[in-house]
Amino acid sequence: MKLLFPNKKIRINYHILETYECGISLKGTEVKSLIKSNASIDEAFAIFKNNEAFVINMYVAPFEQGNINNVDASRKRKLLLHKTEILKIEHKAKKEKLAVVPTKVYLNHGVIKIEIALCKSKNSRDKRQDIKARDIKREVKKYY
Repeated sequence: MKLLFPNKKIRINYHILETYECGISLKGTEVKSLIKSNASIDEAFAIFKNNEAFVINMYVAPFEQGNINNVDASRKRKLLLHKTEILKIEHKAKKEKLAVVPTKVYLNHGVIKIEIALCKSKNSRDKRQDIKARDIKREVKKYY
């Protein structure tokens, strides 16, 4: 497994409850651009429509050596999941008011996969506590 790019903001803004691995439907030169890590999922999220899952706001830069076949950089892309998985994730997200956010994009045996997570949003107090705990760990590590 080769990690292409992670979502750096997810651990800061969310508590991750469950993760799911899924494929992603890509067109033409998007694959080459993803392999070169010319993309970002920091502002991305997943939506469900007509028993299908889509990722919105995932930015994939146009491939430099591409031609007229380059597609829109921030179009919605279909997530490849089984129907039962889609319904299960959608039900949990609606029932518990959770966000569905991509955590990382990676290459697994020549296939590009995306990991999505059911997440609960952190409030400012939780974020401050995380920063405090991280600072304490850093100081302990510094002296020992």
